[in-house]
Amino acid sequence: MNTEHAGNVGEESVRAILRELNGSVISGFIRSNNLKLDGQSFQIDFLVLVPSIGLVNIEVKNWKGTVKATSSKKWQQEINTADKHYVNEFNNASMQALRTSGLLMQTLERERLNNWPIRSLVVFTNENAKVLRAKNKLAPQTDIILKHMLPNWFKDNARKDMTFNFSRGEFNQIKSCLVEHTQPYAA
Repeated sequence: MNTEHAGNVGEESVRAILRELNGSVISGFIRSNNLKLDGQSFQIDFLVLVPSIGLVNIEVKNWKGTVKATSSKKWQQEINTADKHYVNEFNNASMQALRTSGLLMQTLERERLNNWPIRSLVVFTNENAKVLRAKNKLAPQTDIILKHMLPNWFKDNARKDMTFNFSRGEFNQIKSCLVEHTQPYAA
């Protein structure tokens, strides 16, 4: 399975969970490709409107094997097969999610739509993934969960002191803002 196809499979599995939660735990979700702000490109796998949290930017990874998540620039992925042991390095997905959240915040601010807190979350979707999170000073910058943990993550991170009532109009404003900043992919 190629990387792009694997990513799409992972994102579809998260979409299925979000559809189940829509209207009860969440108020909606938006996907966006190839956004640009001041020459910087970014992509939002899922922007979830959660009344008990605010906006949640989800970065989806469909990596398999054992992933060693740290605060370093690179994360390691180890895959053991019957005849070989592979070690790959990938960019830190927590840093990627935080970068996306920062650019999202700036985009919303430009349209005077920055009315909600933004949380960043990395979700691993592959059934054969095991994530080892470093502790203390080396801990990753965001929460990292497996996809089956997503409904409970929303409940566990609910704010007791504040609720955001996302109206259909606000949802459409956010979506329109992102559409305005979408650029076609260069050939």
